[in-house]
Amino acid sequence: MSLVLEAERLRLRLPEAGDAAAITRGLSNFEVTRWLAVVPYPYALADAEEWLAGELGKPTLERATFMIELPSVGVIGAVGIAPNLGYWMSQEHWGRGYMTEAAERLVAWYFGVTDAPDVIHCSARLENAASRAVQRKLGFRGIGTSEGFSRPLNEPYIAMQTELDRKAFEERGR
Repeated sequence: MSLVLEAERLRLRLPEAGDAAAITRGLSNFEVTRWLAVVPYPYALADAEEWLAGELGKPTLERATFMIELPSVGVIGAVGIAPNLGYWMSQEHWGRGYMTEAAERLVAWYFGVTDAPDVIHCSARLENAASRAVQRKLGFRGIGTSEGFSRPLNEPYIAMQTELDRKAFEERGR
């Protein structure tokens, strides 16, 4: 399947074997990886290659991960629904609205062209204010908390569970 989603400043595309170096650069930064539950730290090229081997050729309209490309820079992160919304971005690109833009484009595509369920779930550690802000901007609402285990930190954490329904996304005034 070949699929590209264009956003105002970004391009979202399916992962390719050649993305391993860019993924490794982004996820070898502890400030990025510390917020992710299952990503190992330190993160090595072999980790990216293993992840890509599992992703390549497997996307469906209801379960897909997209690499986030910034023109003239290349891959700066990833966003996906598999089945929950998840994302990460290289630290040097934080604070510019890129993740909100990428996630908004993915959610619009997901609700617009798939027979997806009318609700998307997501979560973020309670301390991760930036990730929770992305979810709020998209219209996600809190539905409770859950416990998880952080592989990079090797410790338990509490996450805010959120959900976004199709109607709320469409009515949010954008």
